[in-house]
Amino acid sequence: MATLEVKDLHVRAKEEEKEILTGVNLKMATGEIHAIMGPNGTGKSTLSETIMGNPNYEVLSGDILVNGQSIIGLPVDQRARAGLFLAMQYPAEIPGITNAEFIRAAINSRRAEDDQMPIPAFLKKLDHTLKTLDMTEEMSERYLNEGFS
Repeated sequence: MATLEVKDLHVRAKEEEKEILTGVNLKMATGEIHAIMGPNGTGKSTLSETIMGNPNYEVLSGDILVNGQSIIGLPVDQRARAGLFLAMQYPAEIPGITNAEFIRAAINSRRAEDDQMPIPAFLKKLDHTLKTLDMTEEMSERYLNEGFS
């Protein structure tokens, strides 16, 4: 089971002197649901941005671990490859790129140039996954983030 663990995390925005996160601890395992709630300005977005590696935030001390391995200092793409993903409440719609095209590009980005997933194999896997998730094919043909919230 995969885990995300935040240990005694202290963070500040690089543009500010003030520490925003002051000793945050959190442990989550695959399949668990957690809600982080609080008024504006309490560090919810700072925590998520720091976990994903936004360079506008500086980790003063503490650690962020994925499956026991520190991700502090890793670039965003390596954090994503470790299994992290940050979804925004109102993502920008990208007309002209379908969800299916985006997913195939994401899959192929992890494969060698000479081992790209062929379209027929991708479509077969996509159909199987859509059935598993009880989603219609229409969703895969929508433009990226169209109608999402």
